[in-house]
Amino acid sequence: MANKKALSLAIVLALTATSVWAADTTTDSKLTKYQQAALVTTQQTVANKIATDEVIGDKVSLTLPHTVELALINNRDVRQAGWAYEAAKAKVSVAAAAKNPTIGYGYSGSRTTADSSHVTAAGHGISIEVPIYTGGKVESAIDAARYSREGFNAALEVQRQTTKLDAAKGYFGLIQARNKVDVANQTIKDYDSQLTNVNQQYNVGLVAKSDVLAAQTAVANAQTELVTAQNSANLAEAKLNNLIALPVNTSVETADAMLGYTPYNVSLEEAQAYAMLHRAELVQSTMAVKAAEEQIKSAKAGYMPKLSAKASQDWKGSDWDGTDNNSWTISANVAWSLWDGGATSEGIKVAEADLEQAKEANYQAVDSVNLSVREAYLNMKAAEQTIQSTRVAVEQGQENFRIASLRYRAGVGTNVDVLDAETKLTTARNNYVDALFNYNIAVASLETAMGVPLDTPIGGAAPLVNEANASQTLATLVATATK
Repeated sequence: MANKKALSLAIVLALTATSVWAADTTTDSKLTKYQQAALVTTQQTVANKIATDEVIGDKVSLTLPHTVELALINNRDVRQAGWAYEAAKAKVSVAAAAKNPTIGYGYSGSRTTADSSHVTAAGHGISIEVPIYTGGKVESAIDAARYSREGFNAALEVQRQTTKLDAAKGYFGLIQARNKVDVANQTIKDYDSQLTNVNQQYNVGLVAKSDVLAAQTAVANAQTELVTAQNSANLAEAKLNNLIALPVNTSVETADAMLGYTPYNVSLEEAQAYAMLHRAELVQSTMAVKAAEEQIKSAKAGYMPKLSAKASQDWKGSDWDGTDNNSWTISANVAWSLWDGGATSEGIKVAEADLEQAKEANYQAVDSVNLSVREAYLNMKAAEQTIQSTRVAVEQGQENFRIASLRYRAGVGTNVDVLDAETKLTTARNNYVDALFNYNIAVASLETAMGVPLDTPIGGAAPLVNEANASQTLATLVATATK
């Protein structure tokens, strides 16, 4: 493993000296200093990634909660959303700084020479200016920044929820793919058994050569299906590794060998009501509306006067230190724009239009949340019914294959009947695996759509949603708002 990593690192570094990444030193089109800096950063990133991969190892054991935990820790989108939230928090302080006093210091010195005489003059001073009234512009900017901050916090929660769902899909998808490998292996065993049976019948002259060829063809086709299934499983493993930021060639052992079925007893009404009270997307869109409202107030501040106070202390002198004379000043400044060419009125129109756009986006978010809950809920119920029917189909298919095999051995059935029974059984087995996968994904999608707390185990939120009695709470809020 270490040699492979060393080789990978060598290749990466070698590329920087070749025509792939390196600057063209034979022409005038050399990389700019910015491109060179980006190139160095890329090299460092790749080298660090290779070094990190070396430490992790070749194999990992995963449970569903552990998979979600790794995804939340390592997912790049979550990290980016986290830094965006940190920036939004800092912007609140930036906006609030406009209310604070500003302190300034300045120094100037000069030396003039004329007819062998020299004149030196210097001065310096310190001043403090305090904003007293800005027409509400600063206060509105602060409130807008606070609403924006909460919107970014909600966006971070949205990304975490999305990542949690993606982790579940990756984990369930790997199990599904491996279960289909098991189905493919079982199909080969069944066809091999029939091929053995056909050969025995053929050797004693009871069946034609065509039966042998048909059975051999069935085995070959099943082996091809196994290769396809195994490739899908390998890809599912690589995608899961990529999702949780592990090396893509890491061997993953899942704690669950098969997907299970646990009834999820939540009504559609409660699911939709809970989503209306807990989905982070609605918080995000609402904060955008509130921030837009504050921007209107900020724009209207252009009609208002601005008042500030200033105190300064100055020193002047005929030497470089400039301290011969000193003076101090206290002043108040009032500024009122009586006509700004219509900039304020048009700025208000822009802010009002932005507010209406934010409101429409908020309404759209409500509709989108309702749709996502309903879609996930209906998918869950459909998959639940499919689980029952496909399970029965597997049982019936196994019995049909057993009977067809016995009839063939007894000489009263045909080889086509056996092969057809096995084909139907394989289809039923795969359908059952798909039904379990679809159900578990639908449950995870429903919980994401409802906005259940991030630390709630996937598939375990039904009691929480039912105890919340969200439909009654939502009805009370609506009744209060309409009074």
